[in-house]
Amino acid sequence: MKANNQFREKMLNHPKYWVEGINALLYDAIVTYMKIHNMKRKDLAVHLDISPGRVSQILNDGEINFSMEKIIEIALKVDKFPTFAFEDKEVFLERERKVSDRKKIFLSHDKNEISLESDPIDKRAK
Repeated sequence: MKANNQFREKMLNHPKYWVEGINALLYDAIVTYMKIHNMKRKDLAVHLDISPGRVSQILNDGEINFSMEKIIEIALKVDKFPTFAFEDKEVFLERERKVSDRKKIFLSHDKNEISLESDPIDKRAK
């Protein structure tokens, strides 16, 4: 488990992880906006003030790669407020560790009884 935590921490310290996360959020917001407003790609291009070719790059390849200013501009045009937070690394990692350390709870039922228990597979292994 420690190796997984180390890998996760290494990944979190890579800028590309965060860029891809923001790009994915913007992609989802754009696609959702298109569906809600029943827009075609050319309509979206006009609305976002970008070329139809750029819209195709975004929708076909998921390639966002805009400046922060353009990301914010597009987010606002698809009815989203772009919120960013800067969080202390140690606080973030500690919260993640607590979540990953929680035991999974399973609902087991036998005849007329229902009980909550830790992972039943772990119990059988002991």
